[in-house]
Amino acid sequence: MVLSVVLAIVLWVYVVGVLNPDSSGPVRNLPVEFVGTDALESRGLMIVSGGEQTITLHVSGKRDALQSLSAETVSITVDVSSITQPGQYESEYLVSWLPSAVSVNSLAITDRYPQRVSYTVVRQAVRTIPVRGTVTSRVVEGYQAGEFSFAPATLEVRGEESLVNQIDYALVTLDLEDRTETYSGDLPYTFISFTGDQLDGKGIEADAALVRTTLPIFQLKEVELKVNLIHGGGTTDQNVTCEIEPKTIMVSGAPADLEPLKEISLGDIDLSKVLGSDTLTFPISLTPELTNVSGVTEAAVKVSVRGLATATLEVDNIEFINVPAGYTPQKVTQTRQIQIRGEAEAVASVTQSQLRIVADLNNAVAATGTQTIPVKVYLDGRSDVGVVGDYNIVVSITRQ
Repeated sequence: MVLSVVLAIVLWVYVVGVLNPDSSGPVRNLPVEFVGTDALESRGLMIVSGGEQTITLHVSGKRDALQSLSAETVSITVDVSSITQPGQYESEYLVSWLPSAVSVNSLAITDRYPQRVSYTVVRQAVRTIPVRGTVTSRVVEGYQAGEFSFAPATLEVRGEESLVNQIDYALVTLDLEDRTETYSGDLPYTFISFTGDQLDGKGIEADAALVRTTLPIFQLKEVELKVNLIHGGGTTDQNVTCEIEPKTIMVSGAPADLEPLKEISLGDIDLSKVLGSDTLTFPISLTPELTNVSGVTEAAVKVSVRGLATATLEVDNIEFINVPAGYTPQKVTQTRQIQIRGEAEAVASVTQSQLRIVADLNNAVAATGTQTIPVKVYLDGRSDVGVVGDYNIVVSITRQ
């Protein structure tokens, strides 16, 4: 029995390996490759169906050649370079053996299925669409999300015209997951139609599969607005009130930039120029590292001076300083009425001789003629009463 088995094996090896008898059989799942698609694209056309078809060939030939047939050694191609219009097509296909793997002369195709390849040619569209972002959860209380930035900020999409023309934008969705720091990473996207519906994206190609997405996360802080009151005109803290609207604004920024920020200074108010009540408007300015989340760009500051008496004195004590070389000034204005303010008893005790009007000609126009010059009024020997308001005089300047 053993000898019989050995002889049978030897005989089989001889027949198969040496004699290599003829055989036949199917070769299945051969993919179809379309050639000439560049010519289609140059005409604004593309294939949208038929690309996933497979071919089954019935082949006869030498046994070893048949055993070498597979999707890697058999090529099925359809030439579409001559197509010029969209439509439904059926074409014959070309079968090729890879010469390095198969002996062409040892094989013959006895049947094939299907006999022809069916496919659809449609018009192709190419568009550029924007990338947008949305979040699916809220940031931690006390923090704020900034504006999305994307790289690329737009996508070039191509595909069947009827599908591409439905796309409005590409949407990136980010789950903040109680994040307190800026997010940056590569994320997928979905196509959104002009009606707001999500599209499945089948049959559409884009020039980027992922989008580098950055979303800044900032800390929030409520900061008080302040003004610097410069006392003058007899004012003290007791007779001045100051109201700022709004009192505070919400600011966002990096924790390191927010930590030292205790208040926001709007500017200075010279109380010597405030008569009774006055409302001033100040811009709210921040450093570039911070953002005004409240959106209020101006603050109204109402300053009131109460409980002080005023008096008006006629002053003729006018002096010139910093007179330009070669020029002589002469007073056209001989006297000015000067208003002073303070406690009633202190105001009543001020005399005209204590007031001086000083005209600084350093900034005067170096030319002859009549000029209006701003002046500063000094009240000598008193700290409990001050001068209120701005003053100027008219001066005639002649050349020596």
